[in-house]
Amino acid sequence: MSPLEMALLVHRGEFHLRELEPELPLEKFLKNADPKKTRKFLEKCGKEELERQKELIRKHNVKLVSFWEDDYPQHLREIRYPPAVLFVRGDAELLKEKCVGVVGTRRPTSYGVNVTKRFVKLLSEYFVIVSGMAFGIDSVAHKEALSSGGKTVAVLGTGVDVVYPRSNERLFHEIVKNGCVVSEYPMGTRARKHHFPARNRIIAGLSDAIIVTEAPIKSGALITVKFALESGRDVFAVPGDIDRKTSEGTNYLIKSGAYPLTDEEDLETHFGIRRIASPSLDDDKKKIYDLLRSSPKTVDELVEELGWSVSEVLRVISEMELMGMIWFDGGAYRLLG
Repeated sequence: MSPLEMALLVHRGEFHLRELEPELPLEKFLKNADPKKTRKFLEKCGKEELERQKELIRKHNVKLVSFWEDDYPQHLREIRYPPAVLFVRGDAELLKEKCVGVVGTRRPTSYGVNVTKRFVKLLSEYFVIVSGMAFGIDSVAHKEALSSGGKTVAVLGTGVDVVYPRSNERLFHEIVKNGCVVSEYPMGTRARKHHFPARNRIIAGLSDAIIVTEAPIKSGALITVKFALESGRDVFAVPGDIDRKTSEGTNYLIKSGAYPLTDEEDLETHFGIRRIASPSLDDDKKKIYDLLRSSPKTVDELVEELGWSVSEVLRVISEMELMGMIWFDGGAYRLLG
């Protein structure tokens, strides 16, 4: 059987991976297969559907990788329910590289956005960043990986020819060009609610570790964590305000044993990586940088501790913001990366 035929058996006939016999021709397999599933497959997938799928695969330059091929990611092979076939657009080799999954809420605060950028900026120097291309933290993680010169993989709950959400169309094509999009679903598959929890197991399976930067207690990100823990992956969570809904999930994960992620040193220590040295700073910027290393500061606090005028402080922090070194959140300036 071809990988396409196997994918259609799973998603049109509802066969399980363990039932497939890839060494057999499709016709011979169906003769001895479960009659109910065979009937369902044949009703939904005649010769016309096979040809339509083949045409879409050619049109979008899609690579299919089955569970039984050497190109199938080893990490993904180890999860409880590995997909039978992957549909891949872009650089399929990225699926075999070291990956870190970054996930979170679809409605992040500025805090969630900025801590995601901060940690992805570091991680993308050493790992492929994996996420689900949803609104919010997923999109921030993909965009930051690309803008930092790294690579990223988007795992979809649709076919790899279907952009969802539509507002991420530009991001989708950037990922295809500079990373890859991957799905277990046949071409043309539209978004359905149950696809996304299933998609999350692939994010967990591809990743060496999962990082949750901001998430409420009822979040798809926590479903990804569940799959990650089942597969023996490390889980990190960024702590947040105890009275903020979007931090309830991450704070719960930390209480439950996830690694608390509070700065870059946590990642450097865990993964054994060393950061590339920061660009040299003039004396004024270095003074502010050193103060912000200890804790976030307001403008008034910087004025008081440095003994500078307000205009001097504002001039230097404006330059540092333009350099992408600091960001303003909750009334105070913080280091970014």
